[in-house]
Amino acid sequence: MITPPLTNMTKTRKLAGLVLKQRRCTFCNWVGFRFLPFGNEMVHRDDAQCPVCGSLERHRGAYLLLKNKISPKHRVLHVAPEPLLVPWLISLSSEYLSVDLYNQAMRRMDIMNIELPDSSRTLIWCSHVLEHVADDRKVLSEFFRVLEPGGILVLQVPVSGAKTMEDSSLTTDAQRLKAFLQEDHVRLYGLDLAKRIEAAGFECEVLSTANLPLSDQTLYSLNTPFFREVFFCRKPA
Repeated sequence: MITPPLTNMTKTRKLAGLVLKQRRCTFCNWVGFRFLPFGNEMVHRDDAQCPVCGSLERHRGAYLLLKNKISPKHRVLHVAPEPLLVPWLISLSSEYLSVDLYNQAMRRMDIMNIELPDSSRTLIWCSHVLEHVADDRKVLSEFFRVLEPGGILVLQVPVSGAKTMEDSSLTTDAQRLKAFLQEDHVRLYGLDLAKRIEAAGFECEVLSTANLPLSDQTLYSLNTPFFREVFFCRKPA
């Protein structure tokens, strides 16, 4: 069977289809028209999750912001490991350990009491965990202890505005959902988290997908508030 040549109209339609495919995943290289919807009643997004690998804005943003800032051969501690990130972090590792208190990981561990020696890690990755933890200052202290001088801490949390909101009187699921965006969150961070990090002894640089080229923000769907910032921290040498 001989395939007929493309007409000008067919060519135009094909080109239009390619132009409209304006989303791409940094992890699996999927290309399509839109990402899938994701979120809850407080933070619902229509264009957020990769239909192939499941990446979200925070994953794609972290990769773009950090891919040239973290060299390989780290002794990595990965807190509450998201499966999507594991291969990338292993590729940066000479030694890799994942920990979680409740879910699947290599070791069961409470990050308020990390059962590792002082200065035993060179990279700690902790994404969307601190907002669940009762004493985040204790966690930051433990991260500082476990990192060797010059070591890197990568933190991601939902961020809203300038100031962190905490209220211990909010104890029901409904109250926490409304105030902190999710039923199991105990605070909603602001950009002042950087001061809390620095008080634990770290140097802290706040990176944001808002500073990426607008074309990248659109292509990877990184325009959603709450998921823009990456706190890139270093223990002084």
